[in-house]
Amino acid sequence: MIKILCRLLLVSLLCTSSLLMAKQDLKIGIGNFAPFLVEKDHHGLFLELTEEIFKQLPNYNVKFIYMSNNRLLHEINSGQRIDVACNIFLNSPVNGYLSTPVFRYTDVAVSKNSAKLKISNISDLQGHSIAAYQGAKEMLGDDFKAMALANPNYSEYSHPDETTYMMVAGEKDVRIGDIHIFLHDLADKRYKNEEKTAVKDFTIHRLWPDVYSHIAFKDKALRDSVNQIIKDLTTDGTIEAIYRKHR
Repeated sequence: MIKILCRLLLVSLLCTSSLLMAKQDLKIGIGNFAPFLVEKDHHGLFLELTEEIFKQLPNYNVKFIYMSNNRLLHEINSGQRIDVACNIFLNSPVNGYLSTPVFRYTDVAVSKNSAKLKISNISDLQGHSIAAYQGAKEMLGDDFKAMALANPNYSEYSHPDETTYMMVAGEKDVRIGDIHIFLHDLADKRYKNEEKTAVKDFTIHRLWPDVYSHIAFKDKALRDSVNQIIKDLTTDGTIEAIYRKHR
Protein backbone atom coordinates (compact mmCIF):
# COMPACT_ATOMS: atom_id res chain seq x y z
CA MET A 1 0.00 0.00 0.00
CA ILE A 2 2.82 2.41 0.87
CA LYS A 3 4.55 1.60 -2.43
CA ILE A 4 1.35 2.36 -4.35
CA LEU A 5 0.91 5.69 -2.56
CA CYS A 6 4.53 6.60 -3.28
CA ARG A 7 4.07 5.82 -6.97
CA LEU A 8 0.87 7.85 -7.10
CA LEU A 9 2.65 10.76 -5.42
CA LEU A 10 5.54 10.53 -7.89
CA VAL A 11 3.16 10.50 -10.87
CA SER A 12 1.30 13.48 -9.41
CA LEU A 13 4.53 15.42 -8.96
CA LEU A 14 5.67 14.62 -12.50
CA CYS A 15 2.33 15.74 -13.96
CA THR A 16 2.39 18.93 -11.93
CA SER A 17 5.97 19.60 -13.00
CA SER A 18 5.06 19.07 -16.67
CA LEU A 19 2.18 21.50 -16.41
CA LEU A 20 4.42 24.09 -14.77
CA MET A 21 7.05 23.62 -17.45
CA ALA A 22 4.60 23.76 -20.37
CA LYS A 23 5.37 26.71 -22.61
CA GLN A 24 2.76 29.26 -23.58
CA ASP A 25 2.43 29.91 -27.31
CA LEU A 26 3.21 33.47 -28.36
CA LYS A 27 2.50 34.58 -31.92
CA ILE A 28 4.64 37.50 -33.07
CA GLY A 29 3.75 39.37 -36.24
CA ILE A 30 6.65 40.80 -38.24
CA GLY A 31 6.81 42.55 -41.59
CA ASN A 32 8.71 41.20 -44.58
CA PHE A 33 10.92 44.27 -44.91
CA ALA A 34 14.53 43.75 -46.07
CA PRO A 35 17.11 44.07 -44.65
CA PHE A 36 15.41 44.38 -41.27
CA LEU A 37 13.05 41.41 -41.51
CA VAL A 38 13.45 38.86 -44.31
CA GLU A 39 11.08 35.92 -44.62
CA LYS A 40 12.97 34.06 -47.36
CA ASP A 41 15.80 32.82 -45.17
CA HIS A 42 14.53 34.10 -41.80
CA HIS A 43 17.12 36.75 -40.99
CA GLY A 44 17.51 40.47 -40.52
CA LEU A 45 18.55 43.10 -38.00
CA PHE A 46 15.14 43.58 -36.37
CA LEU A 47 14.46 39.83 -36.37
CA GLU A 48 17.73 39.16 -34.57
CA LEU A 49 16.87 41.82 -31.98
CA THR A 50 13.42 40.32 -31.45
CA GLU A 51 14.79 36.80 -31.08
CA GLU A 52 17.35 37.98 -28.52
CA ILE A 53 14.67 39.75 -26.49
CA PHE A 54 12.25 36.84 -26.37
CA LYS A 55 15.04 34.36 -25.72
CA GLN A 56 15.02 35.87 -22.23
CA LEU A 57 11.45 34.58 -21.74
CA PRO A 58 11.92 30.77 -21.93
CA ASN A 59 8.38 30.09 -20.73
CA TYR A 60 7.07 31.17 -24.14
CA ASN A 61 7.02 29.15 -27.34
CA VAL A 62 7.57 31.90 -29.90
CA LYS A 63 6.15 31.63 -33.41
CA PHE A 64 6.90 34.30 -36.01
CA ILE A 65 4.21 35.18 -38.53
CA TYR A 66 5.27 37.19 -41.57
CA MET A 67 2.88 39.66 -43.14
CA SER A 68 2.90 43.04 -44.84
CA ASN A 69 3.72 46.03 -42.67
CA ASN A 70 0.27 47.45 -43.35
CA ARG A 71 -1.32 44.23 -42.14
CA LEU A 72 0.51 44.27 -38.80
CA LEU A 73 -1.63 47.04 -37.32
CA HIS A 74 -4.87 45.40 -38.37
CA GLU A 75 -3.87 42.05 -36.87
CA ILE A 76 -2.63 43.39 -33.53
CA ASN A 77 -5.74 45.53 -33.20
CA SER A 78 -8.07 42.62 -33.91
CA GLY A 79 -6.18 40.35 -31.49
CA GLN A 80 -7.17 37.26 -33.44
CA ARG A 81 -4.06 36.18 -35.29
CA ILE A 82 -1.10 37.61 -33.32
CA ASP A 83 -0.29 38.56 -29.73
CA VAL A 84 2.65 40.83 -30.51
CA ALA A 85 3.56 43.08 -33.45
CA CYS A 86 7.06 44.33 -34.29
CA ASN A 87 8.09 47.63 -35.80
CA ILE A 88 5.14 49.82 -34.78
CA PHE A 89 5.64 53.59 -34.72
CA LEU A 90 4.61 55.75 -31.78
CA ASN A 91 1.89 57.67 -33.64
CA SER A 92 0.27 54.52 -35.05
CA PRO A 93 -3.39 53.91 -34.08
CA VAL A 94 -2.59 50.72 -32.18
CA ASN A 95 -5.03 49.11 -29.76
CA GLY A 96 -2.46 47.76 -27.35
CA TYR A 97 0.65 48.56 -25.34
CA LEU A 98 3.90 49.80 -26.86
CA SER A 99 7.33 48.84 -25.61
CA THR A 100 10.11 51.31 -25.05
CA PRO A 101 11.89 52.27 -28.32
CA VAL A 102 13.95 49.38 -29.69
CA PHE A 103 14.07 49.29 -33.51
CA ARG A 104 16.32 52.05 -34.82
CA TYR A 105 16.24 53.80 -38.18
CA THR A 106 19.17 55.98 -39.22
CA ASP A 107 18.24 58.19 -42.15
CA VAL A 108 21.22 59.79 -43.87
CA ALA A 109 22.14 61.56 -47.08
CA VAL A 110 24.66 59.72 -49.25
CA SER A 111 26.74 61.07 -52.13
CA LYS A 112 29.69 59.88 -54.17
CA ASN A 113 33.12 60.86 -52.92
CA SER A 114 33.97 61.93 -56.43
CA ALA A 115 31.21 64.56 -56.35
CA LYS A 116 32.91 66.25 -53.37
CA LEU A 117 29.59 67.58 -52.05
CA LYS A 118 29.67 69.53 -48.81
CA ILE A 119 26.40 68.76 -47.03
CA SER A 120 26.33 69.59 -43.34
CA ASN A 121 22.70 70.73 -43.01
CA ILE A 122 19.44 70.38 -44.88
CA SER A 123 19.74 73.72 -46.67
CA ASP A 124 22.87 72.37 -48.40
CA LEU A 125 20.65 69.87 -50.25
CA GLN A 126 18.96 72.63 -52.22
CA GLY A 127 20.19 72.72 -55.81
CA HIS A 128 21.16 69.04 -55.91
CA SER A 129 19.18 66.26 -57.58
CA ILE A 130 17.84 63.97 -54.86
CA ALA A 131 16.41 60.44 -54.71
CA ALA A 132 14.46 59.74 -51.49
CA TYR A 133 12.20 57.00 -50.20
CA GLN A 134 8.45 57.39 -50.53
CA GLY A 135 7.05 59.66 -47.82
CA ALA A 136 10.43 61.14 -46.84
CA LYS A 137 9.26 64.74 -47.10
CA GLU A 138 6.57 64.00 -44.51
CA MET A 139 8.96 62.17 -42.19
CA LEU A 140 12.13 64.24 -42.10
CA GLY A 141 10.93 67.54 -40.69
CA ASP A 142 9.59 70.88 -41.91
CA ASP A 143 12.93 72.16 -43.25
CA PHE A 144 13.39 69.07 -45.38
CA LYS A 145 9.82 69.26 -46.66
CA ALA A 146 10.27 72.90 -47.65
CA MET A 147 13.50 72.02 -49.48
CA ALA A 148 11.85 69.10 -51.27
CA LEU A 149 8.85 71.14 -52.42
CA ALA A 150 11.10 73.90 -53.73
CA ASN A 151 13.51 71.52 -55.48
CA PRO A 152 12.40 70.47 -59.00
CA ASN A 153 15.07 67.75 -59.00
CA TYR A 154 13.71 66.04 -55.87
CA SER A 155 12.02 62.64 -56.41
CA GLU A 156 10.64 59.90 -54.17
CA TYR A 157 10.59 56.17 -54.96
CA SER A 158 8.44 53.38 -53.56
CA HIS A 159 11.30 50.87 -53.55
CA PRO A 160 14.35 52.01 -51.54
CA ASP A 161 16.78 50.14 -53.79
CA GLU A 162 15.76 52.49 -56.61
CA THR A 163 17.20 55.43 -54.67
CA THR A 164 20.55 53.66 -54.38
CA TYR A 165 20.61 52.80 -58.07
CA MET A 166 19.75 56.36 -59.13
CA MET A 167 22.61 57.78 -57.08
CA VAL A 168 25.19 55.11 -58.00
CA ALA A 169 24.29 55.43 -61.70
CA GLY A 170 24.84 59.18 -61.55
CA GLU A 171 21.20 60.02 -62.29
CA LYS A 172 20.89 61.68 -58.88
CA ASP A 173 23.48 63.49 -56.77
CA VAL A 174 22.19 62.42 -53.36
CA ARG A 175 20.35 59.44 -51.92
CA ILE A 176 18.15 59.93 -48.83
CA GLY A 177 17.24 56.95 -46.68
CA ASP A 178 18.22 54.49 -43.96
CA ILE A 179 21.90 53.62 -43.82
CA HIS A 180 21.24 49.90 -43.22
CA ILE A 181 19.16 49.71 -46.40
CA PHE A 182 21.93 51.47 -48.32
CA LEU A 183 24.56 49.01 -47.06
CA HIS A 184 22.22 46.13 -47.91
CA ASP A 185 21.78 47.47 -51.45
CA LEU A 186 25.53 47.83 -52.00
CA ALA A 187 26.01 44.16 -51.07
CA ASP A 188 24.08 43.19 -54.22
CA LYS A 189 26.29 41.57 -56.87
CA ARG A 190 25.46 44.20 -59.47
CA TYR A 191 27.31 46.76 -57.34
CA LYS A 192 30.07 44.51 -56.01
CA ASN A 193 30.88 42.70 -59.27
CA GLU A 194 29.53 44.76 -62.13
CA GLU A 195 29.84 48.36 -60.94
CA LYS A 196 32.91 47.64 -58.78
CA THR A 197 31.38 49.85 -56.10
CA ALA A 198 32.14 49.73 -52.36
CA VAL A 199 31.08 51.64 -49.25
CA LYS A 200 34.40 53.51 -49.23
CA ASP A 201 33.38 55.24 -52.49
CA PHE A 202 30.63 57.23 -50.75
CA THR A 203 30.27 60.00 -48.20
CA ILE A 204 27.66 59.61 -45.46
CA HIS A 205 26.08 62.92 -44.40
CA ARG A 206 24.32 62.59 -41.03
CA LEU A 207 21.60 65.24 -40.97
CA TRP A 208 18.90 63.71 -38.75
CA PRO A 209 18.64 62.08 -35.33
CA ASP A 210 17.77 58.40 -35.19
CA VAL A 211 14.09 57.41 -35.27
CA TYR A 212 12.76 54.44 -33.31
CA SER A 213 9.81 52.09 -33.56
CA HIS A 214 8.36 49.75 -30.93
CA ILE A 215 6.95 46.33 -30.18
CA ALA A 216 3.16 46.33 -29.63
CA PHE A 217 1.49 43.93 -27.17
CA LYS A 218 -2.04 42.88 -26.34
CA ASP A 219 -0.91 42.01 -22.81
CA LYS A 220 0.36 44.82 -20.57
CA ALA A 221 2.20 42.52 -18.13
CA LEU A 222 4.13 40.94 -20.99
CA ARG A 223 4.96 44.41 -22.33
CA ASP A 224 6.31 45.39 -18.92
CA SER A 225 8.49 42.27 -18.78
CA VAL A 226 9.89 42.97 -22.23
CA ASN A 227 10.62 46.60 -21.30
CA GLN A 228 12.81 45.35 -18.46
CA ILE A 229 14.58 42.95 -20.82
CA ILE A 230 15.22 45.76 -23.33
CA LYS A 231 16.66 47.86 -20.51
CA ASP A 232 18.95 45.03 -19.39
CA LEU A 233 20.12 44.22 -22.93
CA THR A 234 20.80 47.90 -23.53
CA THR A 235 22.80 48.22 -20.32
CA ASP A 236 24.98 45.17 -21.02
CA GLY A 237 25.63 46.24 -24.63
CA THR A 238 23.86 43.33 -26.32
CA ILE A 239 21.50 45.47 -28.40
CA GLU A 240 24.23 47.81 -29.61
CA ALA A 241 26.41 44.82 -30.52
CA ILE A 242 23.64 43.53 -32.79
CA TYR A 243 23.38 46.91 -34.52
CA ARG A 244 27.16 47.01 -35.03
CA LYS A 245 27.09 43.50 -36.49
CA HIS A 246 24.78 44.66 -39.26
CA ARG A 247 26.86 47.67 -40.33
